[in-house]
Amino acid sequence: MNQNSQTSPRLKLGLVVALCALPSCFEAFAILWGQRHGLAGKALRDGLDFWAGGFLALNHQLPILFDHTAYQSFLEGIYGKLPYHLWSYPPTYLMLAAAFDWLSPWRAVFAFDAFSLALLALALRLAKKSWWFTAAVLLAPASLESVLEHQNAALLTALIGGGLLLSQSRPRLGGILIGLATVKPQLGLVLPLYLLRRAPAAFAYAALAATLLAAASLYAFGPAAWDGFIRFTSPAMSNVLLTGQPHEFSGGLISVFALARPLGLHPALLIQGAATLAAIAAAAQTRSVPALLILSALASPYLHDYDLLGAALAVALIVEDRLATGFAPFEPVVLFLIWFGPGMLPWAPQYAHATPLALLLLLASAWRRGGVTPCDSSQAPPVSPVSPAGRLPTPAPPGSTASG
Repeated sequence: MNQNSQTSPRLKLGLVVALCALPSCFEAFAILWGQRHGLAGKALRDGLDFWAGGFLALNHQLPILFDHTAYQSFLEGIYGKLPYHLWSYPPTYLMLAAAFDWLSPWRAVFAFDAFSLALLALALRLAKKSWWFTAAVLLAPASLESVLEHQNAALLTALIGGGLLLSQSRPRLGGILIGLATVKPQLGLVLPLYLLRRAPAAFAYAALAATLLAAASLYAFGPAAWDGFIRFTSPAMSNVLLTGQPHEFSGGLISVFALARPLGLHPALLIQGAATLAAIAAAAQTRSVPALLILSALASPYLHDYDLLGAALAVALIVEDRLATGFAPFEPVVLFLIWFGPGMLPWAPQYAHATPLALLLLLASAWRRGGVTPCDSSQAPPVSPVSPAGRLPTPAPPGSTASG
């Protein structure tokens, strides 16, 4: 194979990654415009909650965090009229927020974004992924949306995705990363049974890390933080599903529950419950890291566009495998839609509820066993020790995880 044919796939994939980043670049321009025209509070988006949570915790003002009227007044006292804001995380997340919130709001969220991306890059490199692979994931539309929203998808993908990739080769580190992901527990529903069955050492370290993190938050913020989470935060987030209010939260959901919600509340709860149980059962049986990342998304009733960064990592892992084994018909279309989707959903939200269906197609791709031989019409000389297709068999990359 000549040098041009070797570099062509990399060049084409690089162009696809760049093209898919364009919608998020336009969105970034709109945010910068808002920030420069007196809309700094709105431009901070979810980063404002990250900063406010840590600031209030550091200044011993946790009761404000668990009183919506007081919390909204606190934020609007700084930035004027704002959309609806609500603290939606367990006290363990306050440990992370407080580490950055000695800074001003903008510096805190930018430092957190940089830290999250750096941790994701480090986790992928420790999993022996190339710089090309790592750069592509960091530039995925879901990653860019997470940065623009100042959300935690890059952090969670580093913890969950990196933990899964390392769970066999470095089970202690992989388990610790997964245990720390309990700061957003709804994205890890499928992991305990998988780890218990496939990586018991990683399961033990995950449980230890989660327990120590919870104990640290109890020590740092006292029982009032957990009492507020149980009495206010958890019921408020359940209310998002049960009533669809506030719309700023429920309107952005792209989960199985959101797809089924037009059928009514109880059917939607039953369908999401069945999907979650099926995902947990399937995760306990699979060995595929891409499949686990996809099942994690399908199992969660709370899922937003930036939460698809785990699915984008699954796409990257599948593409890495298929470059060696070949793509099935229409498989590249499914991979492209999942990769590109998070960047387009802010511009075309009417397609958001198709996300679970696309994830199911991606799951079928992740579970496809065996390769599809790439077309090659060349014939091998009779004495050449090569395959009948006229080329040396291409081994799967070390540590390949795409097959179920």
